[in-house]
Amino acid sequence: MGRGDKVTEPTKPIDAVKKPNIYDVANLAGVSHQTVSRVMNDHQSIRPATREKVLAAAAQLGYRPSQAARSLATSKNNILGFLVSDTGLFGPTGMLNAMERAARKAGYFVLSVAVEAQNENAWREGIEHLGKMAIEGMVVIALDKGAVAMAIDALPNIPIVAIDTEDVGSHVTAVGIDNAKGAAMATHHLIDLGHKKILHVTGPAGSVEAASRKSGYESAMRTANLQPLFAQGDWSAATGYALGASMDVAAQTAVFTGNDHLALGLLKALGERGVKVPEQLSVVGFDDLPEAPYFVPALTTIRQDFNQLGEVAMGLLLDQLAGRVSQTPSPVLPSLILRASTSQPNGGN
Repeated sequence: MGRGDKVTEPTKPIDAVKKPNIYDVANLAGVSHQTVSRVMNDHQSIRPATREKVLAAAAQLGYRPSQAARSLATSKNNILGFLVSDTGLFGPTGMLNAMERAARKAGYFVLSVAVEAQNENAWREGIEHLGKMAIEGMVVIALDKGAVAMAIDALPNIPIVAIDTEDVGSHVTAVGIDNAKGAAMATHHLIDLGHKKILHVTGPAGSVEAASRKSGYESAMRTANLQPLFAQGDWSAATGYALGASMDVAAQTAVFTGNDHLALGLLKALGERGVKVPEQLSVVGFDDLPEAPYFVPALTTIRQDFNQLGEVAMGLLLDQLAGRVSQTPSPVLPSLILRASTSQPNGGN
């Protein structure tokens, strides 16, 4: 560029227009900026006439307070923390959407941290992370009571709700599906069809839900004076497949699996072996996955209403945050969904 060249100043972007701030609202309304802050944060000490004047000035200027400003003024950031078992299973993930919808409706945002179910270091790291974010409440989902106790110790001043865990004492509100009741429903259904040799493929050792389902099955069998039969499983279709490929089909007339994924693997293995379901072996699952009607055959199973469970849990947490007293929650009851994978023994109707 030569000496005679004209220097052009850079053009300011159009969106660089100054946004109105709290001081602009205060000047227009003829009040202090502290008064504007109190109005924007619903402080009860403001007179109605002053409130209307400030709101009118804010509307005229197009002023909206930032979330950061609200947090500084109220010492609240409206953030809730979810500590969730790190699993692809339908249950823990199925209720999150319902909980987030309820939280957003109440004006809260959600931070969710997934941790390994049996890893105490992972629990600790997850709790520490949520604590740094200054959450106002926490939901612990499908984790051992040790994780709940750790959260209580680390964050003693916030309300905590636990979903699908063991008895955690009076410090935490707990809610869950009645897994024992659901397992008893499944077992009684098979007993009512005339089955006497009913195998239960359990969920993983150490799982609260698996233990409750095992207990419900065993209680129903003993009530009917039948001998419980167990096979140790986990939550995976691969384990169900391995069991179905190796099991002595003649040793039982029905199988109740700890979840639908186990049933899926079991059905595939039985089909490959030429075992007819339900003519030779009836199968009942637990969860009612969205895919359950499309299994071959369509799966009879226990349905858990995860939306309802999530809404109940979030309602309990929001009540605590608002200082409301909640009634002790009852377990959410599951229901039996009848499809084509069960019949009377030996192919009866």
